[in-house]
Amino acid sequence: MNPANTEEIVNLALSLLDEARKCNQRRLLVLADDREGGIEILRKILENISVDTKIVFTKNIDFHVPAEVEELKNSDRYMGTNYDFLALDLHHSFIPNDLGKLVGIVNGGGLIVLLTPPFELWPRTQNFFHEVILTPPYTMDDVKGNFVRWVIRKLREHEGIAIVENGRIRKYGHLKCEKGKSEVKIPKNARLPIEAYEMCMTQDQIRVLQGAERLGKHGVMVITADRGRGKSSVLGITAGFLAGKFKKIGVTAPDLSNVGEIFRFFEMATRVRNLKIRKRRKSIVGRDFKIEYVEPANVEPKNYDLLIVDEAAGIPVPLLLRYLKAKRIIYSTTIHGYEGTGRSFSIRFMNAVKKRVRNLMLIEMQEPIRYAEGDPIERWLFDTLLLDSEPPDLEKVELDKLEYRKYTIEDLMKDERKLREYYGIFVLAHYRNNPNDFGILCDAPNHEIRTLEYKDHVICSVQLAREGNIENFADEMYFGVTPPGNIVPDVMIKHHRMKDFGKYFGYRIVRIATHPRFMNMGIGSAMLRHIKEEQADWIGSSFGATEKLLNFWIKNEFYPVHISPKINESTGEYSIVIIHPKNEVLEESVLRAREKFGEKFIASLSEIHRNMEPSIARMVLTSLPRTRDLELDDVDWRRLIVYSWGPGNYEVTIDVIYKIAATYFFLRERPKLNEEQEIILTGKVLQHRPWEEIGHLIGKGGTYVVIELREIMRKFIGGRYRDEVLEFQRRFHGEN
Repeated sequence: MNPANTEEIVNLALSLLDEARKCNQRRLLVLADDREGGIEILRKILENISVDTKIVFTKNIDFHVPAEVEELKNSDRYMGTNYDFLALDLHHSFIPNDLGKLVGIVNGGGLIVLLTPPFELWPRTQNFFHEVILTPPYTMDDVKGNFVRWVIRKLREHEGIAIVENGRIRKYGHLKCEKGKSEVKIPKNARLPIEAYEMCMTQDQIRVLQGAERLGKHGVMVITADRGRGKSSVLGITAGFLAGKFKKIGVTAPDLSNVGEIFRFFEMATRVRNLKIRKRRKSIVGRDFKIEYVEPANVEPKNYDLLIVDEAAGIPVPLLLRYLKAKRIIYSTTIHGYEGTGRSFSIRFMNAVKKRVRNLMLIEMQEPIRYAEGDPIERWLFDTLLLDSEPPDLEKVELDKLEYRKYTIEDLMKDERKLREYYGIFVLAHYRNNPNDFGILCDAPNHEIRTLEYKDHVICSVQLAREGNIENFADEMYFGVTPPGNIVPDVMIKHHRMKDFGKYFGYRIVRIATHPRFMNMGIGSAMLRHIKEEQADWIGSSFGATEKLLNFWIKNEFYPVHISPKINESTGEYSIVIIHPKNEVLEESVLRAREKFGEKFIASLSEIHRNMEPSIARMVLTSLPRTRDLELDDVDWRRLIVYSWGPGNYEVTIDVIYKIAATYFFLRERPKLNEEQEIILTGKVLQHRPWEEIGHLIGKGGTYVVIELREIMRKFIGGRYRDEVLEFQRRFHGEN
């Protein structure tokens, strides 16, 4: 490249930076060139700009520039940090999550530089992300370049983005702005110290502090915001100025990394207050206060004077509702952003919490904290990563007019309205979405798209992954090797020792979601009926087990064949794998696998899965094949009669009672028990939980459970040994 071109590009970078500062926004410059050429231009830019903080991310650090250089694999560590200049070397690694995370660390007045291969080559360039998402039997030649094509399209469409291709400026990216950052007004008669309000950077943050002042003896506040609105930092300020007044403050989020900003601003607030603190990995302790991070599943809400729940959209709704037992609670979540979208939180959680809480404070934070409103890079990022996708706005659907359709991602990229409807339903319905989900959908060779549509609008979205046809890998899997993907074949080969399963082909349902306005209408079940008609040997899925989800899948004839021994600490759920066999040979094999799974699961309930909610364990047990008869010998039947009608007690009859409970869900013919009675069998007999604990779970006392278990056993006795039963009734119950 000749020096004149380089100088022109450097001047373009300087002018973009100057414009960004005047607007308190960000600007972006793309250097689409061979890697060496791009790095050389980057070096010249860095030598000529004047910024306080500058960082360059790359897959492998094999070059030097006048800036901090970091490996992309460490990007998580930088969430919540602030830089004036960011460069991303995307030649060897382009993981969508990295884009979502790192663009957000740049302040208003900052410049972002992307180093990419030339645009004509980039879609055909394989990178580390493709290695990560590749699953057998596919090869790198099967990987698509759709995500890069999409990114290039959006880079060309959006304002505030300059593009240099092979040393030539193709797009200057200049953009006029109307205003910079707005003034912050500190309220009069504030209850918290004035220093707390002086730490705020937006009026929205001021409103959060004012809300915290009104929490009182018991209060609930819900904060929603797009990413970059300063919600985590103001939570840290709030906690820092309430520490002492509140002795114990709990903080939870889907992951410890989510709360770094809260703890950082908490520490800053304590410094402003001249408080002495001791820092630990998950807590900060002062003379008369403590703030600590706790995994979502381990939170004991009554232990805290104040509980802060950040990124609440990433935590299951049942856990969020359980937290309402805390004295005071602040929920906070990102509506659109890398951390996981929160529209499902808005719809599912808010509907439930409004019914339970009278004096609910709702605060929506809108003003960006790091840059002025209208920042073009935020608009570009949201558009590129589909962070702001929404489902169609429809008032009604007619079930008999729904159409089942198959698409390739290429089809939907030509119809952006439909793509956003399809993806927007996932955004609303699932706990967490991140940019990698979209990247996988774009580029993974084994992922497919299905929809149910009403008048050409998407009502139900499904993402499928082709699995199986991996005979060449089955032997390695049998002896313990875990290839990426192929979740269902891996379970069947490893845990059920079915090496032949590798030769079969199936679809794993990665995600299925219905428009939230039309849930509980049978639309999801209708979608499954269509998917079952696909050409495959089996259909399966894997998900975090909840009672509602299990009920949905089991009623649609998808059966559990594996459940994880430990809960996911972020979600508080056990992962479960289900399958629906489609050919006769597999039906027999899966039937045996279901029986073996049932035996193993029942054996695990007294130890490994003892803490599983009995209602969820019961739902898993209801899926077991009913292939057995109850086999008790004469002595066991007579002992059961003594327990049920006579002086016998649970402790001396436990072997017989346990055998009945462990066989009940397998029985061809069995007495009719209601849900409460099945929970007693599951929780008390199979999990060995205390009487009082089971009583509490079903809203009764422990004595009730003691009496009810005898009633349950009487149903198993039925009409057997009638004379003996009548004698016990006469002797012990005064019955004739």
